[in-house]
Amino acid sequence: MLEKYYKQLKEKVLTETMPDGLKVVMVEKPDYHKTFAVLTTDYGSLDEKYQVGQGSPKKIPAGTAHFLEHKLFEKENEDAFTRFGQLGADANAFTNAYQTSYLFSTTQHVVPALQHLLQFVQTPYFSDKTVAKEQGIIGQEIQMYEDDPNWAVYMGILSMMYPESPMAHDIAGTQQSIATITPELLYDVHHAFYQPSQLTLQVIGHFDKLELLETISQTQQLFASNSSSVTRLTPNLQPAVNLSDTRQFNISRPKVAFGIRINGKPLRGTIVTKRTLAVDLMLDLLFGEQTDWYQKLYNKGIIDSEFDTSFDLIREYQFISIFAETTAYQALEKAIKTQINQYRSALKNQAHNFEQLKRATIGEGIQRLNSLENIALRGDDALSGANLFDKIELLQDLTFDDILVTADIIFQDAVLQRFVLQNRF
Repeated sequence: MLEKYYKQLKEKVLTETMPDGLKVVMVEKPDYHKTFAVLTTDYGSLDEKYQVGQGSPKKIPAGTAHFLEHKLFEKENEDAFTRFGQLGADANAFTNAYQTSYLFSTTQHVVPALQHLLQFVQTPYFSDKTVAKEQGIIGQEIQMYEDDPNWAVYMGILSMMYPESPMAHDIAGTQQSIATITPELLYDVHHAFYQPSQLTLQVIGHFDKLELLETISQTQQLFASNSSSVTRLTPNLQPAVNLSDTRQFNISRPKVAFGIRINGKPLRGTIVTKRTLAVDLMLDLLFGEQTDWYQKLYNKGIIDSEFDTSFDLIREYQFISIFAETTAYQALEKAIKTQINQYRSALKNQAHNFEQLKRATIGEGIQRLNSLENIALRGDDALSGANLFDKIELLQDLTFDDILVTADIIFQDAVLQRFVLQNRF
C-alpha cells in the first residue's frame, strides 16, 4: 500500500492496486460519521470507437456511456437502488465526456454497501425489453435538454469549435443514435471499459482500511479476471470552419457563447491540473468581476451577472468558452477580441492581483476539504493522477510567470468563434 502524506494540509492518501488491476484510493476521516465511495471508469461520451486486442475497430453510438450508466442499476429481478436504500445509503451516478462514476454515501453499513457497489457495477444485465424501455426514458431526457437554452448555446459553440467530433455530440446522444443500442452492444462495451483494470475506487470517510481492503479483495474474487487490452481510437479532429453562427430559439433575450479552440498535443497527468489552474486564474485577471474591463462593460449594460468564462482540458480537447446574455453581443465580441489582442499589456503589473486571487482560491480549496463529498467527487482528478490535495499544492507553487507563459500559449494564435441564440419571434 502506497501512502502519501501532505504535511501542510495534514492529510494522508492511501493507494492500493488489487491483483486484478482495480485501483483503490482511500482517505481516512475518523472524526467524521459519513463515508463516501465512488467507483469510476474513464469511459465517457467521447469514447465512440475502440479496439479490443488485435480485433476490428468497433463503433459506439453517441449516448451509449450515459445509457449504460442508467441500465447498470437495473437487474433481472431488482433495482440496485433498492438494496442501497435497505442499507441506509444514498446512491447516485453520473456520466460526462470522459468518465462514468457510481457512488454512495452512508453513515452505517459501509462494508455491505461497498460490496453492493462493486457487485452491481461489475455485474451487467441487459435484455431487449429493458433496453427498449430505457430508450423511451432517455428519449424524453434528450428532448428536455434540447429545450434548454443554456444547453443549446453550449452545444452550439462546441459544434463550431469541433465540427463532427464526439465533443459536438450530446452526452445523452440523439433519438436516432440511442435507437441503435442493443443488449449485445452494451455487453461488449461493459466488457471493454468496466473490467477491473479500468476502474478506480475512491473511499473517503470513517472506515477501517484493512477491513475495507479485505472486503474489496473478497468481493473482486467473484469476478473472472479475463482482462482484455483495450485501445481507444480517437478521431482526427477537423478544423473549425465558421467564425459565427446563429440559431432561433424560444427565449426572451439573446444568449451568446464565444469559444477559443486551443490546438496542441494532448496533456497528461498533473500537467493537466496545472494548466487548468493557470488558465482559470488568467481568465479571472483578464475578464473577472474585479477588472476594469468587466466593470466598464457592466456599467454600459453590455454584460450582466450572467457573464461567465470557463476552461476545459479533456484529453485532446482544450478550449476556452465565454457565456453571456445580452442584446449587445457584437459590442461584447469586439471588447473580448481587444482584450485578447492586448493580453500582455492587460496582464502587465498584475502580479499583486494574481497573488490575491491565488490566496483566495487556495482558501476556497482548503474550505472544500471540510466536505467529504467534495473530496470524493474528484474522479476526474483521480483519473489524471491528481487529487484535491495535489491541486492545492500545485496552486501554492503556481507563479505569475506561469500565468504569463500560459497566456502566450493560449492567446498568441487565438481565433474567437461566436454562437448566438436569438428570439425566434
